[in-house]
Amino acid sequence: MKNLLFIILLITVVSINATEFSVYEANYPNVKDYNVNIDEATIVIKPAGNYVEFNLYMTVSYDFQSWFFKNYNELEFNWQFNLPEEAVVHEFWYWEGDSIIAAEVLDKWTAELLFSDVSTPFRNPGLLTQGNANSDGQVQHQLKLFPIKRNEKRRFKIQYLLPGRPTGNNLRVWLPMSQLISEKTPGIDKLKILYLYGDTKYEPGIIGTEILSSKDNHDLNRWDIEIPIEYDQFVELELPSPIKDEVFFTTFERNGENFYHLAVYPPEVPRVANPRNVLFVIDYNRFNTKDLDGDFLLSYLKESVQQAFSEYDSINVIAAYDNIVYGSSNWISATKEGVDELFTNVMMRSLPSYNNLLPLITEATNFINTQNDSCEVLFITNTNTINLGEEDKNQLADQIISKFKPGTKINFFDLDNKSYLRYNNGYYETQMQSFYGRIAHPSSGNLFFLRYNSLKEMLYSFLYDEISHFESVEVQMRFQQGYAHSKHFIALHEGYYPMHTPIMQIGKFQGELPVDITVFGKYKLNNAKYTSTLTEANVVAGNNQIATAWYGAHLKTLLRLPYSPLTVADIIDLSLEQKILTPYSGFLVFQPDENHGYCDDCDDNSGGLPTSIEEEDSTLIFDVTAFPNPFNPSTTINYILPEAGFVAIKVFNILGETVAELVNENQIMGKYSAVFNGSGLSSGIYILTITFEGNTKSYFKTKKLLLVK
Repeated sequence: MKNLLFIILLITVVSINATEFSVYEANYPNVKDYNVNIDEATIVIKPAGNYVEFNLYMTVSYDFQSWFFKNYNELEFNWQFNLPEEAVVHEFWYWEGDSIIAAEVLDKWTAELLFSDVSTPFRNPGLLTQGNANSDGQVQHQLKLFPIKRNEKRRFKIQYLLPGRPTGNNLRVWLPMSQLISEKTPGIDKLKILYLYGDTKYEPGIIGTEILSSKDNHDLNRWDIEIPIEYDQFVELELPSPIKDEVFFTTFERNGENFYHLAVYPPEVPRVANPRNVLFVIDYNRFNTKDLDGDFLLSYLKESVQQAFSEYDSINVIAAYDNIVYGSSNWISATKEGVDELFTNVMMRSLPSYNNLLPLITEATNFINTQNDSCEVLFITNTNTINLGEEDKNQLADQIISKFKPGTKINFFDLDNKSYLRYNNGYYETQMQSFYGRIAHPSSGNLFFLRYNSLKEMLYSFLYDEISHFESVEVQMRFQQGYAHSKHFIALHEGYYPMHTPIMQIGKFQGELPVDITVFGKYKLNNAKYTSTLTEANVVAGNNQIATAWYGAHLKTLLRLPYSPLTVADIIDLSLEQKILTPYSGFLVFQPDENHGYCDDCDDNSGGLPTSIEEEDSTLIFDVTAFPNPFNPSTTINYILPEAGFVAIKVFNILGETVAELVNENQIMGKYSAVFNGSGLSSGIYILTITFEGNTKSYFKTKKLLLVK
């Protein structure tokens, strides 16, 4: 029996952590129970050019005997979690018994309406939506499932792409550890990782945790790994770099368009910067900062240090949890291995609900003053007050400066963005601004405020100060016949390009190879370049994800544009066409009895939906789509016939009356389209039915259409 201490029912919900699992009665969404069982989680991972494909399988259930929900047999499950802005979510699947239902993408308002449709006796079982990216590039996602019945498990899969981060001779991606566990919910204790390595055997690296088991499942061309899951855990997966020689170039053709992924090294230039010795001091109260999670702060700090610094630089980290933790007793070279070791020692702990700034300052002075070289210290803190008068605070600031050895540069990131601004000497400032400034300015240090800048901007300004980097890079492609266009850089450090880190780009092209690739880099008013020629022999065959990644990046670009109805309309149209999730669209799983998005008599050889993890690339042979939907005044019905047979397509209103008969004839195997024109009809929901009688198979499907005038 579960301990009663796990009972957490809130009338007013205050979200502190990005991840939340809960169930509630649909009519009382603010009364939640967090005692949800996360029964199983498996991630299937595949390389996809410059991206990495994630297939997250999860099984959840609810069996807690809550007094509040004792009279409710059907509850609604809710999972809130963050993914990076660069993530391209493009598939959502839901298990209903032995059948798998593929979600359809609709505009967000229609999807939310149809998920909880009160005009019918049945609710649709699944909805996946996302919000807008915050200032630090994190996007909240929300998954809802209905119904969750006691002692019945619900299984689903979310598929998304993430751009790889080049680190040395490898690519890295963060595993979704913080997304799978919440301090309010009893979670699972291990995660299964299945890495599909294809024809080139590779054992992926795991950084940040132990490995419970690891084996080469060579019959399936994959590596099977199990790792533990713990709260506040940060784990990276390291995969081989796609670059084998100087250049990586992979292509894929979809609907007559050619897409490519390109990775090249920047020009070689001499190092011109002086080595840095930087001590990072973390003082983070998890209640004092809005829209910034402690896990993102630590993981992004590590990622930024790894990109900006090199083996010539030395670093250390001191962080405050329930006690003060050192990454190392001395400086560590900022190599890939050194940064991994340092942050592994200070991460995977729960951040406190209080600040420790003054004790951390003491620890920092003790460390800095024992070092021989010139040093810098960066205090990353969200302290909102020091209980001293103004004159006493000034004296304290002066004493702190005197404690550090001469020449130490003292910098501050003020992450407090909740407390009010105060009026001081003719202008408004943050609560701690004068105190930090009195320490930083005499030491030639810098002072940054999360209130006015994003964490990314602050880290870039500090980490890339006085070190070698390209201010700009450019990749030109000259085809013998044709041209490249619609390019997107995969650059997490836009405006700062590390000198020895691959440049990654995706785009479209027309024409044929060979192609001359010229790489430019500008640094400190100097220019460097080199040219490489690619032929057909250099091309790596891509897959459908090469194109999906481009559409995902293109949608991210549109989302960053100023708001306008035309831009939003373009985003919705492209999202529905390419089945990519945006803040204006949603993945909706329709009721199984409507036969939406799955084939209930497909077998393993029919091309139907996957029934196991190993059948990732299967798709429906018989399929029906309607675009646009919602529509005004017409929508196009596209359907595929796997063989010759009789086809009947009709449209009904919600009263069951026939309003249109689109097709009623024999047709041969192939792809077809039919147009439903709603002119003269009133706004509302209409039901499309398609009946197919073939020589060996028969199908019947229905689809909801929404006419909006």
